[in-house]
Parts: sequence; C-alpha cells; structure tokens
Amino acid sequence: MKALAIAVSMFIALPATAQDTVTFTTADADLMTVCLADLAEAESPEAVHRQTDCIGAASNVCMDTEEGGYSTVGMVECTARETDWWDSQLNASYTTLGETLDADLFATLQDAQRTWIAYRDQSCGFEYDFWGDGSMRSIAHASCMLEETARRAETLWRYLNPEG
Repeated sequence: MKALAIAVSMFIALPATAQDTVTFTTADADLMTVCLADLAEAESPEAVHRQTDCIGAASNVCMDTEEGGYSTVGMVECTARETDWWDSQLNASYTTLGETLDADLFATLQDAQRTWIAYRDQSCGFEYDFWGDGSMRSIAHASCMLEETARRAETLWRYLNPEG
C-alpha cells in the first residue's frame, strides 16, 4: 500500500503535459476574443499592441470567479484552460499555413515547429525543476506553457497576417 501511495504522489507531482484533458470553455474563448478585438481597435500610436498582451485575459477571470481559483490546483487548471485556447489558435494558423505555403516552405515550418515544441517542453520543464518540491513548481510550469504557447500562436498568426 505504501508503494501505491508513493507512486500516486509522484504522478500527481509531475508537470502538466500535452496529454492532459483540460480544455477551454466557451466563456474562456469569449474573454479571449473580446480582448483581441479590443487590442485590434485600440488606437495608440506610441504603443504596439501584441496578441500576447491578452495573456491572462481568461485565466485571471477564471481564478477570480471559480471556487478554489487561487489554490495551486485552481491556478494551474485556469492557466491550462487558457493555454488550450492559445494552442487552438496556434493549430488553426498552422493548418492554414499548411494549406497556403508551398510544400518546401511548409516542411521548413514543420521542422521549426518540432524544434519549438522541444524548446517549450525543455524550457518549461526547467521552470518546474527550478522550483524544487514546492507547489510553486506547478504554477511556474503552467505559466511557462501559457506564455510560450501564446507567443508561438502569435508568431504563426503573424505569418498569415503580416500587416496585422
């Protein structure tokens, strides 16, 4: 029984992975869409608005409104939900690029995407390890995944919308 308890506790301590089933909600998507629309409409010549300025638009509301939203588990889940939304945007842009780029250029993008995934996983894995045994490690890992995924989603979107 002790071995089972140890195995379960080790599994729970692992960082979130791509196999996790946390998905964004309709409310999350609405919050993100509104934030991006607000950025697109903002007229501020002294500031460049980037999609990544919307990081936290859904996860912060989730933490504020969901029961247990500011617990470690709640923060990680809220952050993972928003990460899933950004990942859906990344995948939509990637799919469109696959349909519009010539085959050689898309093959280069595929290689770059594989390299980026390895970088993201290694970088966010470091964040997790850096924080040792404390609960901060899961939050740091989730935050890293959110930020890296949002940045990559914006990069792929800009390939499709170079003037945007």
